[in-house]
Amino acid sequence: MVSKQPTSERRLRTRERLVKAAAEVVAERGFHAASVDQIAERAGLSIGALYSNFAGKDDLLLAVFDNHVHWFEKQVTARLDEPDLGDTVMRWLTLTEESANQFLVFIEFWAYAVRKPNVRLQFAKRMEQMRSHVAAALEHRAEARASALPLPADLIALLGLAVGRGLALEQLADPDAVPNPAIAGLLTAFGGDS
Repeated sequence: MVSKQPTSERRLRTRERLVKAAAEVVAERGFHAASVDQIAERAGLSIGALYSNFAGKDDLLLAVFDNHVHWFEKQVTARLDEPDLGDTVMRWLTLTEESANQFLVFIEFWAYAVRKPNVRLQFAKRMEQMRSHVAAALEHRAEARASALPLPADLIALLGLAVGRGLALEQLADPDAVPNPAIAGLLTAFGGDS
């Protein structure tokens, strides 16, 4: 006898498949070129399944970005207690190469969200969540090492994320243009380690 999955578990798996497919299609084709038909097809599901789980493309893409935020927070948490901040920064700088799709999803969603006021507000909340997570990690690191941060943690988080994203853009266009070791040294100074 085949056991049936509870509806909520099936629904969760369907949503996960749709979000994963949407992230892949958006990373490959861009937000505007990614159609709901392509996303449903990539997930191996019907358009009806997509619309029974999401109110529309905006709702689906917010779920994709929520996954990106979760991935980002896991990356920060995983590196929280690494002893050498320089090594940690180097790993961050190479994430663009290792996880290009994550950054492409970020870029696509950013470009879309800033042009739509109702989506921009939701996007801004998620951006604040990411900055707050980094600021808390920096404060935790400073406390654990009984050291003081050179600037307020929220400002370091903002600057670090802005610089990191800018460097990632440069690196996507020309991987050889970004001298990771030199930049890691500069960014390490921002984080309070010498």
